[in-house]
This record gives sequence, C-alpha cells and structure tokens, in this order.
Amino acid sequence: MMRHFFCISTLIFAGPVFAQTVSNPEMPDGCALHGENGFVRLVVCSDPNASEETLVDAGKSACGEDLPCGAWIWSDAALLPQVAPSNHDGLTQEQITSSRGVWVAENSSFVSIEQVK
Repeated sequence: MMRHFFCISTLIFAGPVFAQTVSNPEMPDGCALHGENGFVRLVVCSDPNASEETLVDAGKSACGEDLPCGAWIWSDAALLPQVAPSNHDGLTQEQITSSRGVWVAENSSFVSIEQVK
C-alpha cells in the first residue's frame, strides 16, 4: 500500500485582501492604495478632478515592479469593491464604470473610463 504524506507547511495561503488603506509614500497627494489581491490593485484618488498624470502616477506606485498588474482608480472610496478581486473579471460593470480608469502596468498604459451624463 502506497502512502501519501502532505506537509501543510508547504502551502501558501493567499486569501483576499480586504479594502484597507495601505501606506505607500510614493503615492501622489490625495491618493491611497486600498487593497490588492493577485495582480489587481484598488486605489482611491480623492480629488474627482485629479489629472490623468496624477492617476498614472498613482497606478505606477500601486503596481511598483509587479507584472502583470492592473491598478483600478476611483475618486470615491464608497464605490470600490469591499474585497479586491483576484482578477479584473471580478469587478462588476458598475464598479468599472464608476472608476476613473485602470493603469495597466504590462503595457505601461492608462485606460480612462469616461463618465457619461
């Protein structure tokens, strides 16, 4: 009879990170990282008129050197998910359309989400 042994110490538990402000000194003024999970970052830049340059800088700061990485940015913390999803598909359409956009680190590009009124 063959026996299989399983050592629990070899497991890495990477559960979801709950929305919380994470200190990041490189973030532009008024912007903060509120959670991350896998390659998704949740960022709030509280100025609804923040320039695209500010949003790009916030996205770059949130991702750092991590690839792949997507940093979703909102102006209002009440609009972002309570838990960072493990991938972009985990965001609802409402969460996507209420965001200012997403920094896509692997392409070094910012995709702006335009608010239609």
